[in-house]
Amino acid sequence: MGGIFRSFPTAFRIAVRRLNGNRRLMAAVAIGVVLAVALMASTTIYRNALQDLGLQTDLRRVSDAELDVRILNAAHGLSGGLADESFDTIDRRLRIPSEFISDTKHSLTTATFFMTEVGGVPPDEDPRDRARVLWFEAVREHIELVEGQWPDPTPAATPDQPPVIDVAMGTEAAASGGFSIGEVRDIHASWRDDARPIQVRVVGLVRPIDYNDRYWGVRRDHFHVPVEKTDAFAFFAPRSTLIDAMAGYMPELRARLEAYARVDRSAFVADDAGVAAIRFRAAFEAIAKEIERTRVETEIVNVLKDYETKEFFSSIPLLVLTLQIVGIVLFYLVLVSTMVVDRQSGEVALLKSRGAGMGHIMSISTIEGLILVALAMGVGPIVAREAIAFLGYSPAFEGLTGGTRLSVELTGEVYIYAAIGAALSFIALIWPAWRSNRSTVVHHARSTSRPEDKPVFQRYYLDLVVVAVGALLFFQLQESGSLVTEDLFGGLQQDPLLLIAPAVFVVTVAVLFLRLFPLLLSAFGGVARLLGGASTQMVLWHLTRAPVQPGRLALLLIMATSLGMFGGTFGATLDKSFDDRAAYQSGAPLRLADLRSSGASADMLADDLAEAPGIDRVSYVIRQNASFSRGPLDVTDASVLGVDPESFSNVLWYRDDFALDDVRELIDRVTAPEFEVEQIVIPADATYVGMWIWLPDTSGSIGPSLRLQDSKGRYRDVRLIGLPRSRGFGGGELEEGWRFLYGVLKDGSGGPHIGPWTLQNISIRSGGNANFSGSVGYDSIQYTTDTELPEDIINVGFRDSVIIESFEQQGRWTVFTDTTRAGALPDDARLSTAQARDGEYGMSYRWNREVRSGVPRGVRLIGPDAALPVIVSRDFLVEAALDEGQLALVGMAGVYIPMQIVGAFDLFPTWDPEDARSLIIANRDYLSYRINRNPATLGAGTPNEVWIQPTDEEGLRQLRTFLEVTPPWKHDIYDVDAIRNLQDEDPLVAAGWEGLLFLTFIAIVLLAALGFLVASVLVAQQQQGEFAVLRTMGFSLPQVLLVVGIEKLLIIGVSMALGTAVGLQLGTMMLEFVGFIETGETVLPPFVTVTDWATIGGAYGVLGLVFLGAIAVIVALYMRMTIGQILRIGAE
Repeated sequence: MGGIFRSFPTAFRIAVRRLNGNRRLMAAVAIGVVLAVALMASTTIYRNALQDLGLQTDLRRVSDAELDVRILNAAHGLSGGLADESFDTIDRRLRIPSEFISDTKHSLTTATFFMTEVGGVPPDEDPRDRARVLWFEAVREHIELVEGQWPDPTPAATPDQPPVIDVAMGTEAAASGGFSIGEVRDIHASWRDDARPIQVRVVGLVRPIDYNDRYWGVRRDHFHVPVEKTDAFAFFAPRSTLIDAMAGYMPELRARLEAYARVDRSAFVADDAGVAAIRFRAAFEAIAKEIERTRVETEIVNVLKDYETKEFFSSIPLLVLTLQIVGIVLFYLVLVSTMVVDRQSGEVALLKSRGAGMGHIMSISTIEGLILVALAMGVGPIVAREAIAFLGYSPAFEGLTGGTRLSVELTGEVYIYAAIGAALSFIALIWPAWRSNRSTVVHHARSTSRPEDKPVFQRYYLDLVVVAVGALLFFQLQESGSLVTEDLFGGLQQDPLLLIAPAVFVVTVAVLFLRLFPLLLSAFGGVARLLGGASTQMVLWHLTRAPVQPGRLALLLIMATSLGMFGGTFGATLDKSFDDRAAYQSGAPLRLADLRSSGASADMLADDLAEAPGIDRVSYVIRQNASFSRGPLDVTDASVLGVDPESFSNVLWYRDDFALDDVRELIDRVTAPEFEVEQIVIPADATYVGMWIWLPDTSGSIGPSLRLQDSKGRYRDVRLIGLPRSRGFGGGELEEGWRFLYGVLKDGSGGPHIGPWTLQNISIRSGGNANFSGSVGYDSIQYTTDTELPEDIINVGFRDSVIIESFEQQGRWTVFTDTTRAGALPDDARLSTAQARDGEYGMSYRWNREVRSGVPRGVRLIGPDAALPVIVSRDFLVEAALDEGQLALVGMAGVYIPMQIVGAFDLFPTWDPEDARSLIIANRDYLSYRINRNPATLGAGTPNEVWIQPTDEEGLRQLRTFLEVTPPWKHDIYDVDAIRNLQDEDPLVAAGWEGLLFLTFIAIVLLAALGFLVASVLVAQQQQGEFAVLRTMGFSLPQVLLVVGIEKLLIIGVSMALGTAVGLQLGTMMLEFVGFIETGETVLPPFVTVTDWATIGGAYGVLGLVFLGAIAVIVALYMRMTIGQILRIGAE
């Protein structure tokens, strides 16, 4: 060993001379080492850049009001220093996450007082003026004094004497309430009547400098003019005024104590996101524990937790691809290093023949490797930093960086990963040298004359070991079903063995190819002997005789091509998945959901959107919860989607793999049969509707009402009034007999109410004794256009009326059939002469059985009773134990509707199969009719979603503006383009993938091209002698070139074809194990494999040019040889 160290200077000089002598070849090796180090360094640089960008993106997407911390106690005591103690506690606990908080402000808002003129008494009922006194810390820095002065602190008061406090107030509120400087008002405690009022004296008028400043928090009632009856005038006062003066006089006075902490977005670093979440949570829990009835309002903890989850799951596919790239780089180094060693084998044999030992020779190779690794450690991280920073100019990151460089830095972690890449590169360089340096001079001579036909790992069947390892990893991956596993404590972790499974799979296929390559060549040779010429036979003979060298080159091309195909397939599939996810979530290009439209019908919604620009096609949809029960403990929850088949099919986004049948054919199946319902019409100019009702002698309560449908299709219940307040609604007693009850047509909530109207049903709600048994009589439903009613209307009815239903026609009415699971109500409704008041017949309605609490009784017009045709999700069939063609009695909105299952699907846009509810799709109009012909929940069975197909991009932009500026109703909006843009702008979602795939293709093209070029040139140099002999034997130059071309094209064609097939299969296989989105949830809808042939074709095109260039170099090398050189080489 000492000799080795003493010979180090000599070994160093030899190593430097060898590097200089082979500088062109060693440059290719150096590029590979630098690339390996740069790729390993870029892994952490890219991840850190994405993490920081991702965290800041998530924080920016949350508004200040949601992100900032609001600590609130709605009724906190002020006396005895309680407020100071609580503020101190809050400040002390907020020191835990203090590095993430830029500022904290305190405020107090007193309980509400009733305000009067001096000496006045508050009225017992509203409207009443209300007032609150506020203190805001440092408020004078955020307001402008318009008139007067800022109030001075009021001296401490006692319970014996109410104080007079000086206050300031907003200018607009002052103008609204008639306040001026020096104005005095009394404020009376709303919680007690025995206290004398406190007097407030306005000494200053103020206005906010910037009311949008985060200082003011989420409330915006400090300066506004009171509008609602619970609004109050806000008066600003010093802190001591509230605590010493007001609470001194009223020790029981309570106030809303609030601390508002501004969260500093710039203080968050991705690596500390988890720690920050823990600190915030610890502070909040401590505050809630120490200050009773205190709540904390903020989204910061949820944002940080969601970010951590998203970062964890989004990093898995990136790691999988990065590991494969690094693996190919290492193999490239092994390939090129092996070529270098083979070229230097003569020098090694010469050194050994002159007494050099194994240690001396390895020291030279080690020094060479260390020099290259040291160069790579210096250059690689810088190359990685610049490459990652350059991605900021790419379209993927333009929305995040504004077209500037990504902000990246070289950290200690970067150099650790770079060192790992350098160590792996060093091993890849030394391993071939160590194997070669073990050979003797005799071995060198033998290998020169007869090249090895099998590499070492094949002779010792190590390739089968690799196959076994690959099979084991694949089996483990199949068993786990995911690249994510659980640790001992139930937490999620990435299994490193499973992460390298794709790379091992590629290597497995590659080594199998090397074992089968000679057999494949032998098969080609047999064909060539029968069909091919001399050049083809010569190529196959040469490859069969020495398959190791071309096999290595083929292996590199297989791995590079397979990775390119994997990246192209995986990336294109993910990009398609992002499109599909956005469309699946929205269902249509634009969907307005959860409409707060007061039960508006489809026609009314159409009127509301009549002036909306940019709408090409539209469909109005009902979404309602429902359930199917096979027993008390066997309930299947579902959501029902009521659609108009024709218009819905025109706006729906769908994919063929969602169901076995075509979507339009499926939706057409829910087309309801044509049905007509008898019309009992009340004209538009009617003002009141009424009827004669025979009421029994009972102490129970009976409340009648009529259900009407207006001209726009909206349903409403008109309550019939006229009885004393205690009768019919409170259980008062009244003699039996006929009473005329009436309802107002054009008044009531949910207006305007525009006729004409059609009568749907008559319902009564019973209570007390009347809930078990009772009877009523109906006769002469009528309307009037009068605007004034008789005083004794209960006994005389309308003065001038038109009867629209006289109950003279048999078979026109039936009891409610859908309000109970058992079917029709167990009641009796019939036309009877005994129950007639006017004419021959009246209706007698009797019941003697109690029904479920809250279920109305009554009768409706006869109508169709055919089952509702529906298509359902397959999980509904499984959970409900039903099959297609069967009937199901589904409960929704207080009624039970028979539904016939006419089809099934696996997936449907907007529906999550992992949700607790299945999905049922029905005909909208028939569903609405079946719900609303019964006294269902008012507003149920009416459209609450609008699915829209815009005209074009400009139309969509105009429609968005219309819905933002003049929305006809409150709603939630789902916009495919907006959802997709959010994905594209998220570094941890789409943008990160696009950047990595860009680097992947550059690395693949560079490695494959450089490896092929270097290998081709070296092989050509080694084969000069062989081709010289062929020339001396009579082979022409075109024949030699034909041999070279066939050999290279055969290797390229076989390798790239196999690599393409392997990459496609690998991409498809891996999609099964990364079928989750960035939040860890299952991808919905599932992946559909897509290959980006345009990008892959471009990469193949570049490689093809490189391959042609390499062949051209070889041609030039042979063409420069003279006949003399050929004869001299042949003689040697």
